Amino acid sequence: MKMNIRKIFFNLFCKLSFLLIYNHCVNAQDISSLKKAASIYQNPFDLASGGASMTRATQEGVLFANPSLPAFGEGIIRSIFFKNTVSVGAQSIGFLNDAAAAFGSFNTTQLQNLLGDIVKKPVYFGLDSAAGIVTSSFSIAGFSSAKIDLNGRQFGILGLPNIQIKSNGFLGVASAISTQFANTLAIGIGPKYIYNAEINADLGVNDILNASQAQSIITNALKKGTAISTDIGVTLQKRTKHFDVRLAGVVADVGNTQFTGGVPPWLQTYNAGVGLTLHDETNALHCALDFRDISDVYKEDLPKKVYMGCKLLITRIFGLGFGYLQGWPSYGFVLNLFLMRIEAGTYTKDAGNYQAGLLGRQVYFASLGFEL
Repeated sequence: MKMNIRKIFFNLFCKLSFLLIYNHCVNAQDISSLKKAASIYQNPFDLASGGASMTRATQEGVLFANPSLPAFGEGIIRSIFFKNTVSVGAQSIGFLNDAAAAFGSFNTTQLQNLLGDIVKKPVYFGLDSAAGIVTSSFSIAGFSSAKIDLNGRQFGILGLPNIQIKSNGFLGVASAISTQFANTLAIGIGPKYIYNAEINADLGVNDILNASQAQSIITNALKKGTAISTDIGVTLQKRTKHFDVRLAGVVADVGNTQFTGGVPPWLQTYNAGVGLTLHDETNALHCALDFRDISDVYKEDLPKKVYMGCKLLITRIFGLGFGYLQGWPSYGFVLNLFLMRIEAGTYTKDAGNYQAGLLGRQVYFASLGFEL
C-alpha cells in the first residue's frame, strides 16, 4: 500500500512538472508585481545565514523554501512552532527620532524637514508571523508578512523631491506534502492560499502637503487579491557518518500565480541549490548556495539571484549564521530554549528595482517564539 501511494504521488509529480514546463514555453506575463524571484517568506535565521535555504531550511522555512525538505529527518513530527519577527531598517531609527521630535509643533516646515530626512534616511519596517506544524509527510502553517519601504529621491520625474512607497503584505495558509525514496530522493508539492495586498506609488512634495491628494494616490495604487500558489520541490541527498551532500530544485509559482482584483501575477521560476553539511551526533556546519530564477523571467541583476552562507549549530540549542544575501553581508544567531526560541541578527535588503548593489537597506531583526 505504501509503495502504491508513492507511485501515485510520483506520477502526479511528473504530470505537474510536464504542465509547468509547457506553460513556461507558451506564456508571457506582466512582471510588475513587487514580488520578484525571492521567496515570499523566509525564516529570519535563514536570512541571517545568507538566505540559501533550498537544501536545508529552518523551522517554518521549509514550507516556503522547498516543499520536499520535510520528508528528510528523524521521526514523524519535525516541529510545532509559533513566532513573531520584527524587522527595522537601520536608518529608520533616525527618522523615528526626528518624527518624534517634530511631534507637537508639526507644521509645513517640519513636514518638509521630514521629507528631507526620508531622502537621506530611507524607512523600512517589517512584521512577520507564522504558526503551524511540520511532519514528515504533511505540513501546514498560517502566516502573515507585512513590509513597508519608503525611499526618498532628491530628484523625481519632475526634478523635485519625491517619496517612493513600496508596501507589500501577505496573509494565508501554506502547506507541503512530501515523501522520500530510500533516504536519497525526496519530492514535495506545496500549495498555498494567499491574500496579497501591495502599494507601489510615488508622492511628490505637493502631494505630501495635500493630505486628501496623497490619500487618493495611495488608495488608487492599492492592489489586493487572492490566489492559490503552488511550488514543486525535489531534493537529492547522499549521507555518510559525518558528511552530507544535497542538491535541490524548486519550481515556484507553478503555472504563474494569478490573483483576483488586478494584482499582477507572480511568475513561474526555476531555482536550484546545493548544500554541504559536516556533522556529528549533536553539532553541524551547513554551507549552501542557492541560485534563483534560472530562466530570468524577472530580469533581475545577477547578484540579486544569488544566496549563499553557512549555519553553525551547536548541541541543537545555539546556532550562528553568516553569509552573503544578494551580494550583501548578513549574520545572526538562534537560541533554542525550552518553550522559547530567540533569533536576532542583521542583513541588507537590496531595494533597487533591477540593478544590484546600489540601494542597500541594512535591516535589524528580532524574533521570539517557541518550538516543540
